[in-house]
Amino acid sequence: MTIEIKGVIIASEDAWIYEWFGIEHTTPKTVRDKLKEAKGKDVEVEINSGGGDVYAGSEIYTALMGYKGKITVKIVGLAGSAAGVVAMAGRPTLISPTGQFMLHNVGVSGLRGDHRVLEHEADI
Repeated sequence: MTIEIKGVIIASEDAWIYEWFGIEHTTPKTVRDKLKEAKGKDVEVEINSGGGDVYAGSEIYTALMGYKGKITVKIVGLAGSAAGVVAMAGRPTLISPTGQFMLHNVGVSGLRGDHRVLEHEADI
């Protein structure tokens, strides 16, 4: 079975609005449902996502890590931000020669920059 992590990673309760507008997305519920359907058999997780909600990404990562079967992650495009967190659940994780993996420091919602920028701003 293949589970696709495509589009924006969002909280499960927000899926309706993405579906309404036809925006590609992935939710923890979608992944959990697919894992139940797989019934312990080997699963491939195919990722091409710039990320999204870090908490939803963490929930997906945790679900994959708790799965009893083998999880092979294939980064076919971009595994960025929250999708990069999901990619780390692979045993193994493979990447296309043209693929990209990107993690970054945590930012603060509504503000630009990470802790270093905020510390600098606090100093001036």
